[in-house]
Amino acid sequence: MAATTHPSPEGAEGHRPAAAPAKGAEPGAGRPALRTLRFDLTERVVHWTSAVVVLSLTATGAFLYVPSLGTLVGHRLAVEDAHVWAGVAVFAPVLGGVLGPWGRRLRHDLHQVRDLGPDELDWLRSLGRLGRSALGKFNPGQKLSTNAMAGLLVVLFATGLVMRWGNFMPVGMRTGATFVHDVSAFALLAVVLGHIGFALSHPNALRSMVTGWVPARWVQRHAPAWQGEELPPRSARGEPR
Repeated sequence: MAATTHPSPEGAEGHRPAAAPAKGAEPGAGRPALRTLRFDLTERVVHWTSAVVVLSLTATGAFLYVPSLGTLVGHRLAVEDAHVWAGVAVFAPVLGGVLGPWGRRLRHDLHQVRDLGPDELDWLRSLGRLGRSALGKFNPGQKLSTNAMAGLLVVLFATGLVMRWGNFMPVGMRTGATFVHDVSAFALLAVVLGHIGFALSHPNALRSMVTGWVPARWVQRHAPAWQGEELPPRSARGEPR
């Protein structure tokens, strides 16, 4: 994805001007530090809407799974309904983001997180000591986390359908679906907690999901290969090809 850069009006959090700013920057001595657009409005809305849905699933699931928590809330049937319909809607934010011209950047990002290159595998095997120059907008850990969340949500969605509306299925199948659902829920919780912990330990990355921007110096340090990435060209109608 081409890195869109603009001068930061607030002095880019005390950073000095980048020595080799991201593509599109205007170098020059004495200029304020540059910043780079990492996430547009669509990406941020999809992320935070998805986060609310997943956290709602986590909370309602905990109330249903742990009896002592359920007694604090009561209204088990209402909590169960909220859990089910949050699960039904879990993919709605992403679908709403990708199915229109406003989702061009989001579609590109989803394409980028699918694969890991040889240098990225080296980065993983060396725990970040090797392959740093190949890091793009998302590092291999972020790619694995994204794919793990997506895969676990698909499993939870499918097993949840069986648990809720699979009364016509054999008892063994429904019991198996319940077991897989529970195990996947704990795995998703672990991935989500890791994601939150990573975000809190990287304030520039977290801030970019709120404001959309990161300092260009951050790009050079954490995503040097991102500067060469390009969005796919638009068609004559202004939509992505």
